[in-house]
Amino acid sequence: MVLDGNHPTVKLWVNSVHRQLHHAGVEATVNEYRQQYWVIRIRPVTRAILKRCLFYRMKTQVPPHPRTGDMPACRLAHHRRPFTYTGVDYFGPLSIAVGRTRQKRYVAIFTCLTTRAVHLEIAGSLTTDSAIMALQRIIARRGCPTEIWSDNGTNLKGADKELRQAIDAGTAREVSKRTISWRYIPPGAPFMGGAWERLVRSVKVALTVTLHERNPTEEVLSTLLSEAEYTVNSRPLTHVSVSAEDPEALTPNHFLLGGPGRVPQPEYLPELQNRWEPHGREPAVHIYDLVQVVDPNLPRNIWLRGRVTTVYPGPDNIVRTVDILTKGGVLRRPVRKLVILPLKGDDAPPTEDATTSHGGRDVRDGATQLVT
Repeated sequence: MVLDGNHPTVKLWVNSVHRQLHHAGVEATVNEYRQQYWVIRIRPVTRAILKRCLFYRMKTQVPPHPRTGDMPACRLAHHRRPFTYTGVDYFGPLSIAVGRTRQKRYVAIFTCLTTRAVHLEIAGSLTTDSAIMALQRIIARRGCPTEIWSDNGTNLKGADKELRQAIDAGTAREVSKRTISWRYIPPGAPFMGGAWERLVRSVKVALTVTLHERNPTEEVLSTLLSEAEYTVNSRPLTHVSVSAEDPEALTPNHFLLGGPGRVPQPEYLPELQNRWEPHGREPAVHIYDLVQVVDPNLPRNIWLRGRVTTVYPGPDNIVRTVDILTKGGVLRRPVRKLVILPLKGDDAPPTEDATTSHGGRDVRDGATQLVT
């Protein structure tokens, strides 16, 4: 018997077979009812039905990849001194010997987002006070940054808050002259801080080669970090030519030290990696969309679900960060950590217009209904 795949009754039967097979995939579902009937457009119809199946999507769907955006202005700034635009991160702890005791130390890595130079500072702890002192040391040696990028670490957010309070209170004359714009990547999105995350690995590799003691003294650790800093800043930023007629390759040390013979500071455009990742093939995330928050440390069946309440388009109008209303409150997550779930009749978005709030598109009254 030949059946029309677009007929409503046939679609209901296909959906029933899919559920009887415990929400199996396309091939298994097609193979089951292919043994009984010949369905026209059998695979497209099955894919469309499985795409609207909430349970199947929750178990198999992967997060979308928004289209790759342009490089931010801080990565291509010219005629600016090094560390004008800085990314900061921490790694560690490292164990050191203090007398007969063992103590922990952390390393704060400051990365110039334009020249790709690094500056390392030893931090005694992960407290706000330690972060402020590390920032004061780099300001004294490299100058005050105009813009700092970091993740949402409590010590970094605390440092930003205390510096702003000092400026507002007028108790720190020097700080008031050094206005810093502190910007954060979304929580759970270390890939958005790849400009400094990748150099953390480079520093660790250089430190592993030189650090042969399990518990060095703080003086030895400081010396080795300085050597690792110089090594990482000696890496080439441009093509290394073997021709004698071509100039030498540029390194971050050319911008920090002036290079051999104290030549004037040159300019360059970084060689960017080819974009091999997907270019926006998945559907975009919109307000009122029902989503799951991806957590690789938890099984899929207990991932948080919620509705998108605010979207934050970039300069190219591509949404890469959103706010989600869940049963635990509002969370801000990158789109690459979300699974978009299908909407059904009762879950359809309201017809109210969205407004703009805090740089994103916000929802006034709509997306308060959650699926738990």
